[in-house]
Amino acid sequence: MNRTATVGLLVACAIALAAGCHREDAMRHYGTGYLHLEAGRLDEAIRQFESAIQLDDDLALAYVGLGDAFREQGRFERAVEPYQKAVAQKPREYTFQYRLGRVYQALERDPEAAETYEHVVDLNPDYVPARVNLGVVYFRLGDLVKAETHSLEATELDPNHAYAWSNLGAVYDAQGEMHRAVAAYRKSIALDDDQGPVHVNLGTAYLKQGRYDEALEELKKAAELAPDDPIVRKRLAFAYSKKKRYGAAIEQLQPILADAPDAWDVRNSLAAIYMILYLRHPDQDRLRQSALEQWHKSLEANPDQPSIRRQVAQWAKPATPPPAEAEASEPPPAEAKPAETPEPEKKPAPKPEEKPAPKPEEKPAPKPEEKPAPKPEEKPAPKPEEKPAPKPEEKPAPKPEEKPAQKPEEKPAPKPEEKPALKPEEKPAPKPEEKPAPKPEESRPPAKKPDAAPQKGEEGKAKPELKIPENILGEDDPGTTNPPAEP
Repeated sequence: MNRTATVGLLVACAIALAAGCHREDAMRHYGTGYLHLEAGRLDEAIRQFESAIQLDDDLALAYVGLGDAFREQGRFERAVEPYQKAVAQKPREYTFQYRLGRVYQALERDPEAAETYEHVVDLNPDYVPARVNLGVVYFRLGDLVKAETHSLEATELDPNHAYAWSNLGAVYDAQGEMHRAVAAYRKSIALDDDQGPVHVNLGTAYLKQGRYDEALEELKKAAELAPDDPIVRKRLAFAYSKKKRYGAAIEQLQPILADAPDAWDVRNSLAAIYMILYLRHPDQDRLRQSALEQWHKSLEANPDQPSIRRQVAQWAKPATPPPAEAEASEPPPAEAKPAETPEPEKKPAPKPEEKPAPKPEEKPAPKPEEKPAPKPEEKPAPKPEEKPAPKPEEKPAPKPEEKPAQKPEEKPAPKPEEKPALKPEEKPAPKPEEKPAPKPEESRPPAKKPDAAPQKGEEGKAKPELKIPENILGEDDPGTTNPPAEP
């Protein structure tokens, strides 16, 4: 018995010693793999972690390191199994749960990600990264109430967390609370000004509020951070079109087509801008043809666009009702502009000749004597004939001829009423002139009518349809790649 017991004890010691040696070797491989992981040598790190697992398959840290290496390579599917095994061995370690939630989120397995993050906050309610990502996942799942709850909780736990504020702004944005969204975006940017997507979100929020100048300012900052980002270019083009800077809008859209010629939505936007310009300048048919060219290419990339097909059919020929209306509204200002100078010359000219001529001849002849007769003739006569004839015809002719000529013409006879007559005549005098006056007055406003017509085209048929997806960031805790110590 003693001999048997001794042999059994020796065997147990040998097994324990071997197990200890295996664990020591496994930890050595794990440590080497972690060094390779930090240095970015991911393939070598994976080999070391796998060697550690072969020596000791109960080493949770080796599974975590293997999952981290796969995640750094972007192989999220491969990272799921090592993380699951680590969680199975250490279910109370919330950082292992958080890693698993991150790969679920990257794979857009949002229900599993939400469940995993909920386990994390159950284990550690104050863990801000999990709160931030819960806001993101619930946002994508359409549960804005939970998204707001967790995002708001994250900002309360860490008021200096820029991502938490930007995500909260995105939730408010989706809820239509634009003022609160703008405040949250601005808070996020104040904490970190290098967040291009948040500048895009803030600029888009300004667009929704009609604050186009501020929108341009934010979108230009986003363009500085990501000059080739097509989303930034689309937003900038939309903002420029709202400011009627159509050339700048075209400059933003054309480079997108150079990289993505099948971007049918961008071609629709370009076509819309060309049509807006065509409505303003219907004589330039090349604009209409450019719009049709973009629409045809858009339909080649995406044939399922019935509204675009209707646009193509409507504008296939220049002689369509919309351009006819535009032509009807635009020619009047073109004719009225050259008529501005001749019309006031023709009308005020006959007024001093027809009216003052008979009045001083009929009234001053019988009533006043020889002295008053020359007075009205000498004073009003030289004003329109000698002085205003050479000078006022160029600049002041329309104004001084109408007022001084009409005032003494209507009521110059009653001498005692000469002074008070000037004041009441100022109001009634323009009233009879309102009827002939609209012609020169209309010559100026019609310049705005072509602007009004294209605006309707912008809002209706020719408005660029730029989709505005809600942009929301995910949390990436820089410390999560470091393996935490086992409890």
